[in-house]
Amino acid sequence: METTHDELIIKTTELPKPFPLRAPVRLVQTAVTLSILADWLFYDKPLGASLLLFVALVVGGLWWNGRLQAIFLAKRNLWLLLPLGFFASMALLRTNSTLTTLNVLAVLCLLAYLAFFYAAGRVENLNLLGYALLPLRVFGHSLALSAPVIRPAVQEMKIGGDGRCPLSSSPALLALPVLLVFTFLLSSADLIFADYVAELFSLNVFDHVAEWIWRGTLIVMLSVLLAGGFALALTRRAEDEEQSELERGLAKLPSYFSLGFTETTTVLVLVNMLFAAFVSIQFTYLFGGAANVTGAGYTFADYARRGFFELLTVAILTMLLILGLNWLSRRENKGQIRLFNGLGSVLVGLVLVMLVSAWRRMALYEAAFGYTELRLIVYVCMAWLAVTLVWFLLTLWVRPDRFAIGALLAVMGFVVTLNLVNPDAFIARQNLDRYARTGDLDVAYLTSLSNDAVPQLVRGLNLAVGDAEEQLTPACARSWMMEYDEVDCYATPYEIIWEELNGRYQSLATNTTWQRWTSFNVARWQAWGVLGFLAES
Repeated sequence: METTHDELIIKTTELPKPFPLRAPVRLVQTAVTLSILADWLFYDKPLGASLLLFVALVVGGLWWNGRLQAIFLAKRNLWLLLPLGFFASMALLRTNSTLTTLNVLAVLCLLAYLAFFYAAGRVENLNLLGYALLPLRVFGHSLALSAPVIRPAVQEMKIGGDGRCPLSSSPALLALPVLLVFTFLLSSADLIFADYVAELFSLNVFDHVAEWIWRGTLIVMLSVLLAGGFALALTRRAEDEEQSELERGLAKLPSYFSLGFTETTTVLVLVNMLFAAFVSIQFTYLFGGAANVTGAGYTFADYARRGFFELLTVAILTMLLILGLNWLSRRENKGQIRLFNGLGSVLVGLVLVMLVSAWRRMALYEAAFGYTELRLIVYVCMAWLAVTLVWFLLTLWVRPDRFAIGALLAVMGFVVTLNLVNPDAFIARQNLDRYARTGDLDVAYLTSLSNDAVPQLVRGLNLAVGDAEEQLTPACARSWMMEYDEVDCYATPYEIIWEELNGRYQSLATNTTWQRWTSFNVARWQAWGVLGFLAES
């Protein structure tokens, strides 16, 4: 059968199978608009209200596009909006760089969870590895889906619905060369008009070309990711596979490689014996008092003020050990299951005692040297690790498949706690209380804290009046290559704090980008008010 000329034209001009979205153009337009707004909100500007605003716009854009498809956020996954809003809003309150990084990472992960589970599936169905891999999977899916959703949108915009050339639907673009010609002629005809035109076009265009290209590239990349992410959220169905290839491959591993119950029991029994011996020493020496330690030939300070990081590592590795054995071990009857759970429970109980030991050691170390950000983070981490271990103990006996969602909530709780504590303000307050009692203060570290701590730094300025003991200045303390003989590296605590506060005030007064409403941050504005009052007094 021969193909006619007309049939050949139809076949060669046949469009690809349409993407299963009713309005791909609107989806792409939403993605591009959000990307341009992101450039305006974030590029070279301090983080503030911009993060919460952008998250609200992304969620709103997703809802707006989903409404046309009659696809809405599944009610069982609505709870994702609560932590998402909380972490995004913390950019309004905190300026601590570590905390800001954690909040941004939490927002990105939660947006990935929201895209994947927007209309189908349940967040709690994933395992630990699934929660860790899901943001990467969403990133990959977004890149893969961007082309199918952008292609029909571009074709529709290019054709314009009636086959006309795109230029014919852009009057402003057609008028541009005409305007340029007449502007040139009128500028030649009138000197004053020429001055106005010269002032209008007196932009250093070529000086900013590289920056504009970079920003344009970022806008395009973000547009692609957002378009693909929206497409993923609106096209993924309940029957789609929630596990990645890696997860499915690992799930099959026990069928090829597994541990017998005897080997598993031997490992648990021996580790329990080792941990029991260690815990007995803790009760005898660390919890028993200084007399027992000094009798063994050590000072209590040397014995207690170390080991917290090692014990924290042991606790984490122990939980991973039990999870690994639970995954790989073969248990053929209920008796073996109960014995495994019993040995695992004893091990978790011993680890909880170790965490108490680590907490005690950290408390003694903090009492001797004061708080730092790392020490505070370790405190909070130990508390939430203990909660995770207790949850693991409960799920081990009742619902092992529910451990992963509890662990995810514990990670969120860790970041939430740090936000509520306000690390820099807390550290400054505790160290200044200690300074008032003992007269000991690391001023260089105190002045390195963010604007969250400014009210406490002003309090420290008042406490330091009359303290004549000189300390190493922050500039010298932070620069190990500096020759101390060439510069005065020592000053009193009052002088150091005053110099730091004055420097912050001058910095805030010089660079006013933080005063834009998109960068609004409570801590920065509070610091500005306090420092301004201090400068005028």
